Amino acid sequence: MWKKKLYIKDNLTPFSINRSKIDLFFDCSRCFYLDQKHGIKRPHGTPLVINNFVVSHFKNTLNKYRKAGEIIPETKTINKNLIPSNNELLDDWTHPFKGISFIDKKTNLKIRANLDDIWLCRKTNNNYPIIIKSTSRKKNLSSENIWPGYWKQLSLYSFLLKKNSVKVGSTGILVYLNASENLPNSSQIIDFQLLIFERELDQTWIEPTLDRIYQTLNYEQVPVSGNSCKYCKYQINIQNILDEKF
Repeated sequence: MWKKKLYIKDNLTPFSINRSKIDLFFDCSRCFYLDQKHGIKRPHGTPLVINNFVVSHFKNTLNKYRKAGEIIPETKTINKNLIPSNNELLDDWTHPFKGISFIDKKTNLKIRANLDDIWLCRKTNNNYPIIIKSTSRKKNLSSENIWPGYWKQLSLYSFLLKKNSVKVGSTGILVYLNASENLPNSSQIIDFQLLIFERELDQTWIEPTLDRIYQTLNYEQVPVSGNSCKYCKYQINIQNILDEKF
């Protein structure tokens, strides 16, 4: 069974950090440290099987536009005429075991991510990183009330595209497939509303974050837990009970 290599200080081989581990670092540097240096991972959440199926189905639709070189009609809602990219490396960049990467020479960290897709504007030749999500929410979705971590992910994707010599625009695009809760009695068909949001991306956080990650990985002691981490609280509470009883 394949096992991820753990971080070793001063190792000459670049150490791979994927996008989800950067999210983990922002969530809790202690959990990140235990994961990357000691292989102690958080418990896995429940797989989003239906959500993933819906996203996969939409990607198949995008591939039809890609093959035909046709504009995605819904992109007109953000005042753009975009087509799915035919970049020769796209299959690798979207592959779960390959992805797009860049080695930061300052820290010797290899930053890696798996893209959902890239959309191209023929007029400007700008490429736009895409995140595709499936959900079911009653209240109106907007670029302001969506989880801000998605925009951070898009910033990282845009950063990696630029490092791989791809011309990118200044924005990222988030696609939401929002399921209706109104099921007709006759057919029981679920309708999905396709929503597209665009936002300017901030990449100023990326390089300072890589420096902080590098410093954290080289700590001799496990970092102190943040007060908001429920996983650390769980572990600490158990340890306190064990210390009291034994």
